[in-house]
Amino acid sequence: MDGVRLADRIAYGGGMAARKAGVICDAYRPRDGACPIVAVNRTVRLAVLSVPVSGSARGPAPFGVPYRQLVLDQAYVAPGDYIAGPLGVLLVATNEPPAPVLGVQCNETVTLWRPGSQVLAGVNPYGAILSGTATAVLAGFPAALLPGGVSDRGRVGLPDDTKLPGYVGAVAAVAGLTPQVADIVRDARGRQFVVDAVIAYGGIWRLALTESVM
Repeated sequence: MDGVRLADRIAYGGGMAARKAGVICDAYRPRDGACPIVAVNRTVRLAVLSVPVSGSARGPAPFGVPYRQLVLDQAYVAPGDYIAGPLGVLLVATNEPPAPVLGVQCNETVTLWRPGSQVLAGVNPYGAILSGTATAVLAGFPAALLPGGVSDRGRVGLPDDTKLPGYVGAVAAVAGLTPQVADIVRDARGRQFVVDAVIAYGGIWRLALTESVM
């Protein structure tokens, strides 16, 4: 039995196990910058069993750890797909047969904005973002957004200044739409973040963010 055949049999076995012990979910694959969790983007309905990354179901997953091992027929999903159902919304982070699928629980819905250029270059007294000229790159995308990365101190430099919180975000990649440093991310709670770094991992964008605190 070669590697391809082995991976196929493992994927089939995962699907059988999920149908016995999992729940029915829908898989979605983003096609553009609009919200991906819509009927036109649904690729398959399948059974999914979510367990801690350790693979053991004898105990609960650690609190605050969003990563899950997904037991399913992994032939039908790819990195960057979203799986939505009774488990919530999970982002498929890796799918490398014969290893199990790694999923990330999404806890926010975000929109990524590209700031517009200044109207009068070299004349404007302040280089703030012009909301009227900003364009949405991604809109309504489920994302995993967790504290982490590098925080930054406020620019005023007062002794009692608190640090600007640093975050790490993960969102599905879409062909032709690439986040850039200095893009703006806003979540459904009205928080705003500045993109400090962008790294591509397969079908995932990993974003280093700093929260913009008024």
